Amino acid sequence: MLLRAERLYEKDHPRRVDSLDGAYDSLRNATELLGGLEVRVERGGLVAPRIGDGHLPDARGEMQALAKELQRAGIHAVVFSRKFHVGELDTLTGLMKASLLRSEEPAKKDEGNAWWPARLLENRVEGISVNTRTERKVDTVLASLIAAFVAYGGNAPGETPDAPIQAPNLDDLVASLRLLARLTPPLESARGLSPEEAARSIHGAMQEASRESVRMLLSSVSQYGPREAEQPLPYLLRLSEKIIFEFLAAEFSSGTLTPPSVRPAIHRFGDVIVDSGGYSGPHASQHLSSLAVTWATDKHREQLVDRFWLELPPREKSAVLRGPDVWCVPVAALRQALGQLADAGADAPRREARNIVLNYSRRLEIADSAARRSVAAGLNELAPIIQSLWPNQLPEDLSRGAMKILDTEAAPETAALLAAFVESLGRIAVSRGDYAGFETILTGLERAPRDKEHDHMAALSIRLVAQDRWLLLVDAALANRALDPVLPRLLQRDPERLLDRLTLLLTEPRGAEMVPAMARLLRTIGVPVLNLLETRLYEARRQRVTAAIKLLAAADPERLLRGLARAMASWEWNLQDLAISELARPSNSTSAQSAAFVFSAILADAHPMVVPMMIDQIGLAQETTAVPQLMEIAAGGHETLRDLFVRIKAIEALGRMQAGEAVELLITLVESREGLSYAEPLGLRTAAEDALSLIENRPSSPRVRAAYESSSQSNASYNIPRRYVRVPLESPLRAQIEGAPAGLARVKSISLGGAYLESPRRLSVGDSIKLEVRAGLRKINFTAVVRNIGPDGSGVEFVHMRDEDREKLRKLVQRHLQL
Repeated sequence: MLLRAERLYEKDHPRRVDSLDGAYDSLRNATELLGGLEVRVERGGLVAPRIGDGHLPDARGEMQALAKELQRAGIHAVVFSRKFHVGELDTLTGLMKASLLRSEEPAKKDEGNAWWPARLLENRVEGISVNTRTERKVDTVLASLIAAFVAYGGNAPGETPDAPIQAPNLDDLVASLRLLARLTPPLESARGLSPEEAARSIHGAMQEASRESVRMLLSSVSQYGPREAEQPLPYLLRLSEKIIFEFLAAEFSSGTLTPPSVRPAIHRFGDVIVDSGGYSGPHASQHLSSLAVTWATDKHREQLVDRFWLELPPREKSAVLRGPDVWCVPVAALRQALGQLADAGADAPRREARNIVLNYSRRLEIADSAARRSVAAGLNELAPIIQSLWPNQLPEDLSRGAMKILDTEAAPETAALLAAFVESLGRIAVSRGDYAGFETILTGLERAPRDKEHDHMAALSIRLVAQDRWLLLVDAALANRALDPVLPRLLQRDPERLLDRLTLLLTEPRGAEMVPAMARLLRTIGVPVLNLLETRLYEARRQRVTAAIKLLAAADPERLLRGLARAMASWEWNLQDLAISELARPSNSTSAQSAAFVFSAILADAHPMVVPMMIDQIGLAQETTAVPQLMEIAAGGHETLRDLFVRIKAIEALGRMQAGEAVELLITLVESREGLSYAEPLGLRTAAEDALSLIENRPSSPRVRAAYESSSQSNASYNIPRRYVRVPLESPLRAQIEGAPAGLARVKSISLGGAYLESPRRLSVGDSIKLEVRAGLRKINFTAVVRNIGPDGSGVEFVHMRDEDREKLRKLVQRHLQL
């Protein structure tokens, strides 16, 4: 930035002053911290030995551009001492500007060594030195080798050591690499050569090489000298890489080297070093030098390919990324470029990054199978960046293009990579709620022909809805928000699996809360899943039957009613009770008439403890077609339903319906005697009198209605609507819950049909309990089923009691109603 400001602005321009101050502050902090700072200029960046051996971090390519400017100015090393000041930095910047103009002129021999020190001395710059050799500990073998370079090629005419290195032609480069490879074996201690033998081998290689090759190596050594205590073999490896990179960079910039040719070129130069690195002299047990061995590995060559693209100037790299040869760029370089654009934060860089990804994905269509494999592998590695570039919805082009190629790809490895990429896109779509995008991927896979050649696509479509993603889809469909229309279409692909998941969720503590969302989903999917759910009513597995009852009652009660007639007789009483109670919910009031009709048809198949609730529902629904059957039950003439409590319930139902045809029967029940005693028990006679009061509207009917007519007080918060008025008790009654475990309870309110209990014993909806309530000296015994769980207690329904208990209960309720 400082050099750019120097070129663009006048000396006192604010922009130039700000750039100068910023550069000075950064350099001053570094020199204070490190006790001085040395910066060496290398291809592709700058190296500060006291910080590290690698290039300085360069996220925006600024260091690379500065290295080029310094090379053009003839600078290969700059040292800042702790005493430098901002004026000297300003002077250095001005001299660099003048040197850049001078670099266009022909260089004279030995002028480069003298120009920079002379200019700095002339301008009294003492805290900064340029191209000054710093004292470094150099290996003695390396020093001897460099001396040999100087002896054989250092006096070549026309050479200016400090001038920027000039790129050689291909023949010169190959000759230099061959020479470098031949110089390596004598330097290896493992060869066991004597100093004389090693010296002869080195001089023999020098004599056979051309002076131009030696001079080129000498020029490269001057540009990239040995680092502190660097050993000969690592240095020669680094030098060979630098020479090759210089050549490739120049060829690439001029357009002679195309992007697809970069990798073959590096492999070709590697072959040159390997071929020339053989050793056949004394102690030739190792046939290749260590340099040749390193270059012989594909891993090393691929690392150099990555480095070439990573160090390529941003402008040249950007041109490749936007063009048809983007598939040549290694994933590491591609990831770096995309990461820098994504981290920029602005819209334009992120948009450019998206275009690069789409351009890269389109290279799947090229004919070269190796290129397709490379792109497919790259897309998989870039999946996290792709996810960050499209935070909301992935473009269809990505999945559509990958699936199109997957459909026709013959290479198994490429097909596997493409399948993995499509699966990654599906996972991303599901995790961020892009269900439409996920459906597009799934539908595209399902459209593939069902033959052996496309089995991999069918397998992929199955993997896409694997367990974790399937759970996410179900959870999204049950979430407390508007149902995405895509989710039912996705889930209906496997209704059996969907119902298994819903069945499991119903067993969780919050299962009851999710029933409305489940019903919404099932209704939206419709017939496929509802038919399957109905078939589960007839299964032997209790958990599945229970879930089917709950879900059908909420989603399609008419369908549950149809299955009830067939399944009722095979269910144990708990399942029967569950089905009847679910159908009796206030939320199913629209189907109450149909339910009552079905109940009347299957009363004989129901368990005795379920029949009372069914009869109550028949009476509440005013199902008059059931009157003859109810009269038969009330009279005690039914073949199976002769229990006294059931007869009382039938009488109450006749009274609710005000069935006039039952008056004669009720009168008979009230008045019939056997000798001096009544033929029927007191509780049944009392129920018959109450029913007559309702039917004939006798003076006592208001009192009876006060106990019976409470359905208007029910609301949707109760599982079962109240069929009797519930009276609160100012002094709660004591109660004993029998069973395991037994426990005490307090009755806070009571009615002819149930009570509300406070108990430390934890009860669950559907539990059947034996209950003994103490009212003064009287004890009333019931069989009850838990219907509701409240914050401070449980609501229970009485499903059976003896006649005398029924009469005690009636008197208790009437007494409290009169208070």
